[in-house]
Amino acid sequence: MLFIVYSQVSEEQLNHSLGMPEYSYYFVLRGFLPVLRELGKVILVSDPEQEVDAIYDDCLKRGEECVFLTFSPPNKSATGLHCPTISVLAWEYDRIPETAWDDDPKNDWRNVFKDHGRTITLSQYSADAVRKAMGENFPVEAIPVPVWDAFEAYRIRNKCSWPAVETEITIKGNIVDSRNYHITDDSFELTKSADSFQIQNWCGEALHLGFTQTDEFSAYLGGFYPAEPWGSWSRIDQPWVLFPYKFSGVVHLKISACGYGYNVNKEIFISIGDDKKQILLKGDYNEIIRVSFQLPRPGNMLKFSGLDLSPVPNAPDPRSMGIGLRYIEISGEPSAKSVMVTEQADNAVRNVTLDGVVYTSIFNPTDGRKNWKDIVIAFCTAFQDVHDATLVLKMTNHSLASFLGELHFYFQQLGSFKCRIVALHGFMEAEEYEKLIAATHFYVNASKCEGLCLPLMEYMACCKPAIAPCHTAMADYIDSSSGLVVDSNLEPCILPHERCKVFGAMRYRINWESLANAYRQSYNIVKNKPETYREMAKAASLQIKKFASSIVVKEKLKIFLTKELGCSF
Repeated sequence: MLFIVYSQVSEEQLNHSLGMPEYSYYFVLRGFLPVLRELGKVILVSDPEQEVDAIYDDCLKRGEECVFLTFSPPNKSATGLHCPTISVLAWEYDRIPETAWDDDPKNDWRNVFKDHGRTITLSQYSADAVRKAMGENFPVEAIPVPVWDAFEAYRIRNKCSWPAVETEITIKGNIVDSRNYHITDDSFELTKSADSFQIQNWCGEALHLGFTQTDEFSAYLGGFYPAEPWGSWSRIDQPWVLFPYKFSGVVHLKISACGYGYNVNKEIFISIGDDKKQILLKGDYNEIIRVSFQLPRPGNMLKFSGLDLSPVPNAPDPRSMGIGLRYIEISGEPSAKSVMVTEQADNAVRNVTLDGVVYTSIFNPTDGRKNWKDIVIAFCTAFQDVHDATLVLKMTNHSLASFLGELHFYFQQLGSFKCRIVALHGFMEAEEYEKLIAATHFYVNASKCEGLCLPLMEYMACCKPAIAPCHTAMADYIDSSSGLVVDSNLEPCILPHERCKVFGAMRYRINWESLANAYRQSYNIVKNKPETYREMAKAASLQIKKFASSIVVKEKLKIFLTKELGCSF
C-alpha cells in the first residue's frame, strides 16, 4: 500500500508560515505520518497536479494499491486526478461553504467532495457538517490526529507527576513578561530593557510610521490609547514608542501631532537614548514637529516627558490627555548616509523562569476564533490579587506585531494586577516544549470553535487537565472528568471561506463568568485538593488514549479505506 501525502506548508516553510492560512495542516500531516508508515509506504509530494498521477500510474503497473491524502481544505485540494483522492479536513463550523465565487467551483466545497467521492474529517462535528451538505450516505469518517503515542517517552519520564515548582524555559525569540512592567491605573512603564523583545511592526491602525530607507513599518506606543483610526492619545505623562530597528548616527524625526488644545504652547521633552531635545508643542491639529538626534550608540525607544495631563476646559473631549500622534517618519541625511540601522535579531536565546500555579494556552493570536482576549482578561480578573498564578501564552505567529500591541493594550486596560502573564514568541526545541508541559497545571482554551485543537490534546495526553468548553471538535474528548468545562452558547457567524458576508453558520460564545470561575476553581484544586487534581490528570491522559492513540486511529483508517476503496492490509 502506497500513501501519497501533501500539505501546502512544508517543514522548510514552517518558520515563515506560522499564523498563515492552512499552516496547521502541516501538523496534522506530521501527526498522521507514523500511522501511515505502519500501514504502508509514504511519499510526500509538493505539486499534486504534476506528481500524483505519475506515481499512481507506476503503482498500477506494479499492481500496488495507492491513495492520495491531501491535508488541505477542499478549496486548496487537487481535483480531476486519476488516483483515488481523499482530503483530510479540519473544520469547526456547522456547515461547509456551498457557494462558488471568483469563477472557481472549488470554493463550493461540495464540488470537491463530489470529485473525490469521500473525505476524512478530524471530528464528528465537522463530519456532521459534511453530511448536512452532501447527504447522510456520503462517505465521511471522523478520524483524529494520533496524538497519544507521540508523548509516550514524556509520560515514562514524568509518570503524570505533580508539576514542577519552578522551571526555566529557553526560547529562541521573544519573551513578554508582565513582571517587567510597572502598571498602575495612571502609568504603564517598561521597567526592564526593551531588548527583551523585538518589535517588527504594530498591528493596530492608530500610528503609521513611514521609514524612508526600507519598506513602511509601524511601531508600538506605550501609554497611548488608540482612540481614533487616525491617531493615538497619550494616557500617561511619559509615553514611549518602540521602533522595529535600532538607529545610530544622525537621526531625523518628523512627528505629526494632534492637538485640540492639549498642552498648547507647552515645552516638552523628547529623547532617544541619551540625547534629549526640548520642543514646543503648539497643540494645533496635524502640527508637524521636526527634531534631530545625534546617537553615538544604537537606540530604538522614543520617549516623551513633561506632558500635562490636566483636563482642558471647553475641549471637544475634556479627559486628561498628554499628546496625540498621527505618524512618525525617521530618516538620516540622504547624502551622507549617516544613519545606521541595526535589525534586532528575533532568534536570540532567552530564558524565563515559571513558578506558581501555571496555566498555558497555545494559539495563533490573529485567529479571532481563539478568543484570547477572554483568556487574558478572565485570568487577570480572577487572580488580580494572587501573586503565584501565571498564565503562559505561546504565540504561534511569525510576527511579534501580531499580538504585542493588543497585549500591551490589555495590560493598560487591566491596570494593576498581581498575577503574571508571560507571552512566548519564537521557536522552542522539543526538550523545552516538554519543560513547558511539565511546568503547566492546566491547559486553557476559550475558543469559539475548533477543528481539533492539537495543543490541548497534547497537554491532556501528558496528564494536564483542561479548562475548556465542550463544543465543536472538543466535544469528542472534553468532559468534566478530565477538566473544568466552560459554559458556552450558540451564536451566528460568517464563514471565513465565503465571499458573501452573511450570518450563515453557527459558532459558540464563551460564558465569561464560567471561565473566570473555572480559573478560581482550578487554583483551589491545585492548592487544596491534590488528589482531585491527580484524578483529573490521569483522566485527561486516558481520554486521549481512548480517542487518539495510534491503535485507534490505525484501525479506523483501515476500516474506512477497505470499505471505500477496497484496500487490503
